[in-house]
Amino acid sequence: MNLSMRLIRSATVTLHWNGFTLLVDPYLADAGAGRSYGGELRSPLVPLPLSLDELLRDVDAVFVSHLHSDHFDDAARETLPKSTWMLCPPDVAGGLRADGFTRVQAIDGQWEHQGLRLRLTGGRHGPDAVLEDLGAVHGFVAQWDGGSLYWVGDSIFCPEVERTLAEARPAAVVVHACGADWMGHGPIVMDCGMVEAVLRAAPAARVIATHMDAVDHATVTRAQLRAHFGALPALAQRLCIPADGERIAL
Repeated sequence: MNLSMRLIRSATVTLHWNGFTLLVDPYLADAGAGRSYGGELRSPLVPLPLSLDELLRDVDAVFVSHLHSDHFDDAARETLPKSTWMLCPPDVAGGLRADGFTRVQAIDGQWEHQGLRLRLTGGRHGPDAVLEDLGAVHGFVAQWDGGSLYWVGDSIFCPEVERTLAEARPAAVVVHACGADWMGHGPIVMDCGMVEAVLRAAPAARVIATHMDAVDHATVTRAQLRAHFGALPALAQRLCIPADGERIAL
């Protein structure tokens, strides 16, 4: 089975296998039409790289990791048909049903479809000071014959992530790497040093950095991440920093 990923924008990606397309964390607002997270600019900072019609045309299911508005926004609520197959952690299911979605499937443990298996993972959406405010977040490990992918989700580098890397030994790891700040408490997703920690903790994995250059509370840009790894060429060989709309074979 061939699996590929396409970065749409920010944390939003699509996974494709055996003619099936899974849309992950749809953040669909026009540029500047969402909220401000840092108090100055309105996010998202950049437009989608394709039209909504083109993006949603072949989507078979949607995975929503948590309900923060840069992962599931009002545009997604309004645009996605209410009959869309919505996959999510158990703590998200009630919110999706309250939004009127009629085909909500909570993943309790593992979900399998057409040879792809998704297993939920944990994480920490920032330091201890913000965990109560920001709530639980989830990622997943996707496994198929011949490959594996760890989509970390909105988490910093923490014991849960380190443990998943050691246990799953994924071939590819997707990290959210914009170092977003919340109320001055420091990064609530990974920054340059944490991406480096992932590369060192998973020495055989390719690391794909997303969730960049799209939200106004970010502290790390693609250019800054490239500059950080310019001094670490051995690690940089395993780091991929895709552009919006770019497809990646896995």
